[in-house]
Amino acid sequence: MTVSVLLLGLVGSGCVDSEDVESATVRTYLEARSKNDYIAAANVVDSGYQSKGYIMLTWDRVDNVANKNITNITLTQNVSGNQAVVIANYTEIEYDPDSDNVLGEQEVTQYFRLENTDGIWLITEISPAPLPMRESTGKVKKTPLDLLTDNAIFLLPAAFAMLGVGVYLDRKDKAERAGTGGGVGAGGAGAKVVMLQSAQIAKFVRCIPSQMRAGTSGTIDVWIKNFNEQPYQNLSVTAVFPDSVRLKKAKLKFGVLPPGETAKQTWNIKLAAPGKFQISDVTVTFTFGGKKYAGALNPVWIQVA
Repeated sequence: MTVSVLLLGLVGSGCVDSEDVESATVRTYLEARSKNDYIAAANVVDSGYQSKGYIMLTWDRVDNVANKNITNITLTQNVSGNQAVVIANYTEIEYDPDSDNVLGEQEVTQYFRLENTDGIWLITEISPAPLPMRESTGKVKKTPLDLLTDNAIFLLPAAFAMLGVGVYLDRKDKAERAGTGGGVGAGGAGAKVVMLQSAQIAKFVRCIPSQMRAGTSGTIDVWIKNFNEQPYQNLSVTAVFPDSVRLKKAKLKFGVLPPGETAKQTWNIKLAAPGKFQISDVTVTFTFGGKKYAGALNPVWIQVA
């Protein structure tokens, strides 16, 4: 009964609900601008259009971004193959740098042109005037997150069958122990971890590296989707990074992931030299139905130019 109810909930939960990646790219830029985080902004802007140094100097000396905040962002988009135009409407509030008093606010409309290269959408132009849509110059390469979204409904039973079986067997084992008078102590069967195979973890967890260049910061986004009708608790992801990779923390703490929701955490990394690097032992752990589960993804490879 436990397994049947679990799988029925999975099949009825639907696909990934998230903002379209083109709009999400623009939102990342605007939120970075609001925080004066030019490094995060540079990750979603084509360096041939605006380099990280250009963004930093322009925001600091021309736009006075440090004293401005962006709120109430609404986005609409038009996509044609690997070309897109996103229209952003938002409120920009300016503060007095000495007193933090509001000096004024204005409603702003900006137009963003984006192009998809090798599965990554990057901003190639920003304008206060409308931008015409360009003709597509190629197909959009599927990213790992796209594949997760497209195939979610077909992957649900295989992804979570082991979870249902694990919960069922754990409860059955406890019932049998209770029937024979065998209690479970803190270090007994109740403390065991159900191990999931890499292929099962990969059904609902994706690691997506950004474009990376030697000597500059890059990111690896970790996306997790909860297809079930129960929450994941104590959800975290850890990994082993090469010595050449600099980062502040290797453990990402997601906490509680409610049913049907998608969450993202990010590793911010920096590599000094170009090359191909392996992120190994990407381990996912969480508690589900009172039982702890763990599994490791296949290594994540990052290419640094």
